[in-house]
Amino acid sequence: MKLPWANIILLLVLLFQTVTGYLGLLNNQERFNWVLWAHGVGAYAVVLLLFWKGNIIWDALRRKKTWTWSRLVFLFTTFLLLLTLVLGLIWTFNGPHYFLNISYVSWHIYTAVPLMILMLWHSWKMRFIFRVPQALDRRQFLRAAAFTLAGLFIWRTVNQAKTWLAVPGVLRRFTGSYERGSFSQQFPSVSWIADYPSPIEQTNWQLTIAGEVDNALTFTYEQLQAMPTNTETATLDCTGGWYTVQEWQGVSLGDLLAQAGVKGGADSVTVRAVSGYQRRFTLAEANRYLLAWNVAGEPLKHGHGFPLRLVASDKRGVEWVKWITHIQVNRTGKHWQPPLPLQ
Repeated sequence: MKLPWANIILLLVLLFQTVTGYLGLLNNQERFNWVLWAHGVGAYAVVLLLFWKGNIIWDALRRKKTWTWSRLVFLFTTFLLLLTLVLGLIWTFNGPHYFLNISYVSWHIYTAVPLMILMLWHSWKMRFIFRVPQALDRRQFLRAAAFTLAGLFIWRTVNQAKTWLAVPGVLRRFTGSYERGSFSQQFPSVSWIADYPSPIEQTNWQLTIAGEVDNALTFTYEQLQAMPTNTETATLDCTGGWYTVQEWQGVSLGDLLAQAGVKGGADSVTVRAVSGYQRRFTLAEANRYLLAWNVAGEPLKHGHGFPLRLVASDKRGVEWVKWITHIQVNRTGKHWQPPLPLQ
């Protein structure tokens, strides 16, 4: 087979891109921005590898004229790979663009998921390549290192060029998101999948704290507002590719947990919305977070989580639960939940 080593390295780089992309999706801490740097380096390594992969594809098409379902699926996989790269590069260079009201960076993620599934299928179908001596010889490590260094060089050069040319992409936050409506209520109102309940009547709403606590507590909206108010300036960074810096007002989740009395042996806190949407946090994290009813000096709008939403400054927006009705203290840890919400 022509250039069998290119198949192996491309698969490894795409697996690397999947891991760094997932970790970058959840990251809202600048000390971990190296994850997205690594994702960028990997992207340019893929671009370089496509020159060699293109030779493999052309050779296969030239030698075998028969069209099969396997070949059609493979070509579709190639199309998804190119589309994923193009969407990511457009978002990186040319600012926030949308198709069907969904950001290009979201489409980048949506195409990457089936791409990796199809790539794993293709790798299994073509697993005989792993037995080809040239695919796993001593030079393989050096080839992989060379592509990594080349990707790093291109990434650094392109980033410098973006700064010199002042393209829209230089305005991105380290997460890749673009600013929207900071210090106002003019920031987007979005939901994860189907998490969008009907508007909540303030008079009928209550917050319950239960589970591994000494005293289960229930608060009305007025009772919470009568408590000492905390103000925090925090960045809401949505996985859809935008961020907003806001001044949030509310009550400390840690203060409410202290009132309820967390039992010894408790290990995590679940914050749950009226819709059933929920995320878990360690006790240490929960004690740092804010339950907000105001943003930019005004009560939350329904789309922003009225009457109460979580402000988790070190998390991406997917963790900032809106329309909160229940706080559950658990004996089990925070990792007893899906890596990403399923609702």
